[in-house]
Amino acid sequence: MPPKLPTPKKNKNEDTVLVWLVYSYIVLLVFEGALRKWILPGLSDLLLLVRDPIVLISYAWAIIHGRPLLNNYILSAALLITVCTGTALLFGHGNLVVTAFGIRTNFLHFPFAFIIGRVLTRDLVIDVGRWWLWCSVGMTILVVSQYLMPQSAWVNRSVGGGEGAGFSGALGRYRPPATFSFIIGTVQFYTLSMAFLIAGLIQHKRYTKKLLLLSAAAILVAIPVSISRSLILSCAIVVAAGLFTGGMQKGSMIRFLRLGLIGMIALFIATKIPVFDDALEAFSARWERSTGADQGGFKEAIVGRFFEMFTGPFKDIEDLPIFGYGLGAGTQIGTKLLSGERGFSLGESEWNRVFGEYGFILGLLFIIWRVSLCAKLLQLSIKTLAKGNGIPLILLSTTAINLVTGQLGQTTVNGFTVVGVGLVIASMRPRNPETVEENSANGT
Repeated sequence: MPPKLPTPKKNKNEDTVLVWLVYSYIVLLVFEGALRKWILPGLSDLLLLVRDPIVLISYAWAIIHGRPLLNNYILSAALLITVCTGTALLFGHGNLVVTAFGIRTNFLHFPFAFIIGRVLTRDLVIDVGRWWLWCSVGMTILVVSQYLMPQSAWVNRSVGGGEGAGFSGALGRYRPPATFSFIIGTVQFYTLSMAFLIAGLIQHKRYTKKLLLLSAAAILVAIPVSISRSLILSCAIVVAAGLFTGGMQKGSMIRFLRLGLIGMIALFIATKIPVFDDALEAFSARWERSTGADQGGFKEAIVGRFFEMFTGPFKDIEDLPIFGYGLGAGTQIGTKLLSGERGFSLGESEWNRVFGEYGFILGLLFIIWRVSLCAKLLQLSIKTLAKGNGIPLILLSTTAINLVTGQLGQTTVNGFTVVGVGLVIASMRPRNPETVEENSANGT
């Protein structure tokens, strides 16, 4: 069983009910896949929406109790979604259910990020990080089991209870999805784990040495076991953000020595775990295969693929209807409802989906909205770093790409984006929010 989340401190500035709703959302984000695979497989499709009631209840509670919910970001997004709802029904696919799912994908959960940011504080974010790091130790035990066991084993059940949840990796090994439905959940989970670990090593001293060592070793084992290029690149970005924040503050040498010492000891522990060498070999084989000369090398396979996410969608815009095909049409569920087939009918790239659903002009407005929110969070994080708090910038490094170009139609990515934005905002707030100016940034 994972450790319990910290009990919220009761004071006049904190709505305890909303804090517990935030905790419930975070716990379900991590474990909803387990419900869909192992506990209630017959309800796997329904459980895809299991966090929605928490979001709706929190909105109702916030409105009833006079908690701020609307801001310029939410109002502008709501206006855009309202327009796109009309265009989807009038000029697009015309399917009310698909449109409703499109509203959920593109908007429903975003206001919850601002609720997270308003009811949690920096101290509670650190406490959530403690819970998360303990979970990472248990999660690594699970992913190692999934890596070593055949796809027919119960730990490798897929959503709905079927066999074979793992994804093809290398050397006959499969990429383990952990408690999530897909490997992307493993990547998102450990990227945030790395952020909490780096923050604990460089930005504060609130975690015990035992937790830091165990979680560091767990993450170092999980990276090769995942056989995921995305995970190692994401963790590298987080480490770079941590080094930057540490270098910008007093006592940087001590911070880096602490990071280096814990890292070396954790790596020593990780290399003594038998699965590490086998996983490292599989990971290396997949890396070499996917970045070899026939794939264009690292420049084309990794760098080129990354930039293609931004440039590719602009190549086919002349073929799009002016108002697109309608909200939800590019998601897997929308595709299934409209065509009876599974897949991404408008392409796997998020910007392809956005342009395809919204049309070029409205789609570009939504992308600008996402980029502007990310830029504002970056601005505030740097401002907070200047005051001695680098946690927001480290957390932002885990969610910035999701916010700008993450696949919001994938429910796990959607959830991690919402939680990531919320934790960035919350980590800017001290224990007593009355001692700091409102970092509203028009709502943030």
